[in-house]
Order: sequence, then C-alpha cells, then structure tokens
Amino acid sequence: HLRERAGNVRLAFERIAVLLIGVEYWCRGLARWQDLSPAYVAALGGATLLCLLAFVPALRRGAFLGLAATHAFTVWNEFPAAGNHAYLEVMVCLLAASLDPRRASDRVLYVAATRWMAVVILFWSGVQKLVHGYYFRAEYFAFSLWIESFRSVFRVLLPGAEYARLTAFTGAPGDGPYAVASPLVVAISNLTWIAEIGLAPLLLWPRTRRYAVLTAAGLIVAIEVAAREAFFGLLYVNLILTFLETRLATRLVAPAAALLAAMLLVRVGWLPPVTFY
Repeated sequence: HLRERAGNVRLAFERIAVLLIGVEYWCRGLARWQDLSPAYVAALGGATLLCLLAFVPALRRGAFLGLAATHAFTVWNEFPAAGNHAYLEVMVCLLAASLDPRRASDRVLYVAATRWMAVVILFWSGVQKLVHGYYFRAEYFAFSLWIESFRSVFRVLLPGAEYARLTAFTGAPGDGPYAVASPLVVAISNLTWIAEIGLAPLLLWPRTRRYAVLTAAGLIVAIEVAAREAFFGLLYVNLILTFLETRLATRLVAPAAALLAAMLLVRVGWLPPVTFY
C-alpha cells in the first residue's frame, strides 16, 4: 500500500521542504538586511538558486546535495546561534540527494525515513523533558517568560500575582524559584512531555495513526503559539504529514506555499508584523 502512495507523499513533502528552506533564508536575511555578512549573502544566493533547481527532476539530486552543503556551511558559520532545526534540514536534504525517486524502492525508503525522523524526534523530545525535569513544575515555562511571545500566552493562563512574580525575575543568579504553583499550567507542562512520548508509538500503529497525526500536529501548533519557532514547526508538521497515505498530502502543498508567502510578505513589510523565528 505504501509503495503505491509513496510517490505522491514524497513529492508533497519535498516541495514543501524546498519552499520552507528557501523562504527561511530570505526571512532571516530580511530581518537583518543592513548587517548581512558576505558569507550569508553567498549562502542566500546559492540556496535560492538551488531551491529552484530542486524542482527540476533531472537536477534535483545535485540541487539537494548542494543545499545540504550550503546549509551545513551556514550552520557551521553561525554556530552556536544556528537553530536546532537547521541540522534536521541538512539531514532532509541529504536524504533527498541520496535516493532516486524514479525507483519504487527508493520512494518507499524515502517516506519510511521521514516517518522515522518524525517518530524519533517526537519521542526523544519527550524523553529529554522527562530526564531533565524542568517540566515537572513548569520551570521551563516560567523561565521562558522573558520572551514576549511566551508572556502573551501565559498572561492569560497564570493568576495575576504569580505572573507578576515570575516576570519580575531577570535570570540573574539568585533569582527564583521558577517553580509554578498554578495547577493548570503545571498540568499543561506535564502533558507536553507525556503527549510527546505517548504519541510516538501511536504513529507506528496503523489503527491509531490518523488520530496520532492530527494530535501531534495540533500539539506542535499549540507549542508554536508561544515559542513562535515557525520554521521548525512547519518542518516537523511536514514530516508528520508523511504518515498520511492519501491525496491530502498533495493538497496541502498550496496552503503551505501560501503560508510561507505570507511570512515572507510580513518580513518585507507588506503585511502587518507578526513575531516568528
């Protein structure tokens, strides 16, 4: 069954991934247009050209190999400030460059690999939250209140006195405790890592897969309401959608392109400002 549907799923995933990488380069560049380094200008030009070439079937593998090299250079040049999802984008480009979609076996392997990426990332993200323990009393959420997008969400969820206490902290030595008393916020914090660990195996079981895809996508959207890491969120949702063995995956390319175009127009200044990273 997967062999029959893998071609459409692979193509939809790949088109969205290429659009996402290209738009991300431009959005990041436009945000600091007056201070771009020569290295970023070169990477921006190269990535733009390679993204266009990736849509040409005869050139796509070479284009993806070039994108992987360009993105790896950007990560190296900006380390440690490069976003964590940039490493995943390099892996996606290497995967696309390694496989030939003209072969049915490669198409199946391609989709299987993207699915396993989605499962491993989701599961390991939950495990890391569990092991480090900063979600048990919502310490991570409390510490993140220095970010305005987090404040806009937790201003509604936290009692006024607790919100005022937590936002008074500056991260200086001796500040704290960052533990949250609100049962609602503590419950949301713990449900985050529980959902990530629990949804991973549900994605693998055919009977629960469709519901797990919708729930996982909803979880990522809910997280990004506060985190605003839009490019990671879109990249991960794109991975999750490869579990859909229907034409729905193909139909989502146009809405994804429209959303990315809107984000680019926000950066240009033609649409009202929206905070995203």
